[in-house]
Amino acid sequence: MLKEDVRPSSLVGIKRRARQITKTVGVPHTQALNIAAKSASFENYEHARRRLLVDQDHRLGGHRIFLTMYWENHETHACGRESLEVNLSQPFIEICAKSEMRLVRALCNMRLAAQDHLVRDALAPSQEFARSQLCQTVRAIRFMEATGLRPCNFQRGEIGKKNLDAELPRADHSSEWYDPSSGQFILVDEPYTEPVVSRERADWAKRNKWLLRASTWPGIYFPRLCGFFVATCSETSFDFEALMRKIDGIEPPIVAENWIGVSELGHQIFVSPLANTPQDRRRAKAKGTVIHQPSKLTIPQFSMWGSERRRPRAAMPIAEHQETGRMIKAVLQSAHKPWSVNRRMDRLRSRLEDWMAAEIGPNEPQGFDLFDVYYGGVSENDPYVAKATSSDGLKSILNGVKRKLQHHYPDCAPLRSQTNRIDTALRSIGR
Repeated sequence: MLKEDVRPSSLVGIKRRARQITKTVGVPHTQALNIAAKSASFENYEHARRRLLVDQDHRLGGHRIFLTMYWENHETHACGRESLEVNLSQPFIEICAKSEMRLVRALCNMRLAAQDHLVRDALAPSQEFARSQLCQTVRAIRFMEATGLRPCNFQRGEIGKKNLDAELPRADHSSEWYDPSSGQFILVDEPYTEPVVSRERADWAKRNKWLLRASTWPGIYFPRLCGFFVATCSETSFDFEALMRKIDGIEPPIVAENWIGVSELGHQIFVSPLANTPQDRRRAKAKGTVIHQPSKLTIPQFSMWGSERRRPRAAMPIAEHQETGRMIKAVLQSAHKPWSVNRRMDRLRSRLEDWMAAEIGPNEPQGFDLFDVYYGGVSENDPYVAKATSSDGLKSILNGVKRKLQHHYPDCAPLRSQTNRIDTALRSIGR
């Protein structure tokens, strides 16, 4: 018999009450959960779950982060959501700042939807892929939590490696870090090899006066198939042994084969306990689960990984793309500019190549080399190469690229994103 005066005070109690309601009244379990939560003075089960989990965190003095990834199999049309709950010793934002996430391979595609929630916007192609990516993200977080290391940006990484006579031999899946208290540069390498330092790599370390060690911890990228190597300069007072003890002492890595997360069919939105505002709840929705429609000025465009961008709703003629490619390549190979221009031009040509491929579609002319337009070589006799031998010439070329894009594409956010890159490059050259 169902007792009407029972008021559950925990999630376990609410779930137990819901099972009793389902058996007695015959309503679906989801509806029973909401009824049980209301009997405990909550708005619904989701409200009870978030509120009670927050209270639990406060009692235990812990910090949690929820990782969420949605997936869709285009062959079977099955779709779902994978979520992992991770207990941390400190708030995630203190382990890795929001601005640093883009510098970490396993975090660069995740978005901070709330203080305790990371979500990936792009749909994973399968449940297995989603699980493996979430596990890799957890391993990266555990590494940062245990060591206190922060990811390097490009400039800091170049400074850290400037005295090396060569790159680390046979390096693969490398990542660059630094110790915030001392500024010490740390190189992590995870090649497909046993965790044993080879003679070739040992000679490299000795020649460059670096320390190189293989860790007993299986690593971030692909545990047990890749070794985990740590290297740093030996000519400082940095305590490398203490760092290695921290890394070797990290708990065994979580892997997809031993999945401990929560799996749900469908794309029902996961809302974390600390998603307190309507904005937090809106941010919890992965963009990949939204059905995108063309607008008056833009068209959705999907990458091979499922991530969605928009491009202008127009097409630039192939001949104009080819001339734009020559202009950008002339700028890239010019020695009369700061290095920051290269980074922006490289991103610009990547985006323009994507637009061109979408504009041409399956109607690619016979013998046409799509890659060559923005990434092939440029003749030394090309007039743009000669023009790029001075700052004024570079500015003229970049302004020409900007005018060309504005002529062929409508004024829209995707176009402005690219012209802003050109404007930033022009300011760098001007300085």
